Amino acid sequence: MKEVFLRILLLSLGGAAGTNARYWIGRWFALQPWAEHFPWGTVVINVTGSALLGVSYILLSERLPPHYWQWYLLIGTGFCGGYTTFSTFELETLNLVRLGHWGLALANVLASVLAGFAAVALAVYLTQRLQP
Repeated sequence: MKEVFLRILLLSLGGAAGTNARYWIGRWFALQPWAEHFPWGTVVINVTGSALLGVSYILLSERLPPHYWQWYLLIGTGFCGGYTTFSTFELETLNLVRLGHWGLALANVLASVLAGFAAVALAVYLTQRLQP
């Protein structure tokens, strides 16, 4: 039973921290005049969340002893789950399409998907190289 409560605590703390980080970073980007017509906050959050997920996965599943894996609940599932904004990305892309901004919608999809993939791949590669 103690293990269940620890998991709930780790998930809850990580999720709350990730949700707050997403909100405040997103608000900051939304207030920038250069970000008025493109969802830069969501792109940055998705890319950095992908990178953090890649680093935490490698460190906690391949580099540290197995008993550290529970910390993946805090960082990977909790924080990254609350922080990344894929559903927001989808809605913002739809809104760009509905406004007739097909080029920006495509740019948003390509930037988020390709940069996010590149971020997680680079994070995994660098973490494997830097953390023997």
